[in-house]
Amino acid sequence: MRWVAKLGSQAYGNPTIAGGKVLVGTNNEAPRDPAHVGDRGVLMAFDEKSGEFLWQLLVPKLGAGKVSDWEYVGLCTSPAVVGDRAYLVSNRGEVLALDLNGMGDGNDGPFVDEGKFMAASGKQPVEVTNMHADIIWSFDMRDELGVFPHNVSSCSPLVVGNRVYVTTSNGVDWSHTNIPAPYSPAFVVLDRETGELLGEEISGISKRALHASWSSPSFGEADGTGMVILGGADGWCYGYLPEPVAGEDSFDVLSELWRFDCNPAEYRFKDGKPVRYATANGPSEIIATPVYYKNRAYVAIGQDPEHGDGKGILNCIDVTRRGDITSDGVVWSYRNIGRSISTV
Repeated sequence: MRWVAKLGSQAYGNPTIAGGKVLVGTNNEAPRDPAHVGDRGVLMAFDEKSGEFLWQLLVPKLGAGKVSDWEYVGLCTSPAVVGDRAYLVSNRGEVLALDLNGMGDGNDGPFVDEGKFMAASGKQPVEVTNMHADIIWSFDMRDELGVFPHNVSSCSPLVVGNRVYVTTSNGVDWSHTNIPAPYSPAFVVLDRETGELLGEEISGISKRALHASWSSPSFGEADGTGMVILGGADGWCYGYLPEPVAGEDSFDVLSELWRFDCNPAEYRFKDGKPVRYATANGPSEIIATPVYYKNRAYVAIGQDPEHGDGKGILNCIDVTRRGDITSDGVVWSYRNIGRSISTV
């Protein structure tokens, strides 16, 4: 063992190691700054060789409780790092670009109000030091897209070239039956340098959401065609062209190449009637990240583990096909597993 570092009481963000640093999402139950205690989402940065604490990002809670920002869950993102930039999703539904070196090399723009950003509601701005994060840009998905994150915002961004792809965590409300923002996107792409919105899916995922858009996207090339692969909150898996194209109403969209229903028909319907969500024999969304390998995508269906046990399935999908490939795109399926949030 080289070193051990204390995190908060819960840590759902997988560690990311890059540029000589270890980045990990957690909560604020072991506060590094005694001046700022209480529930927060926290991203901590450590030196890879020594384990020395370098800097942290503090993200106040939304104040919505379990509905949109579950207490003490912390920061659930796993940052994507390219060069000296780290990209992540905060517990408030913001996509952030951070300087991997924190404030240690100065405050790089255009974002310059980190102290106010990290302050809890009604509190004085945080006194920013070299031990804090340096935010380059921020894109608030709640304000800009009108999404309603269910329970928590959770996505590990995908970076391809000059673009950042993220799911929005848009989903149901406390009742688990109403979708507050059915026409807000479940998946968007931003400019990596500026945070500008470049495009969004128009597959209608949000209006069919079973729970929340928590899956993280992946990327692959099939027969020379690059594609971004997404597990949907509706239980379908999707493939999109990575480059946004002009859509209606003067905004750009992501072109859908294919879609595949990962739920067998009997999970969705029995005796001609829909099977209720969160029942043991019912349908599930996709929380795992689809994995691409040699013209195939591998992904399991699953739900929040608090929903209990239920039927699962692991599908292998032929991503060279186009359109609705539910019938002809399945290479094989394995049903002898329960619901899973595991990425293969």
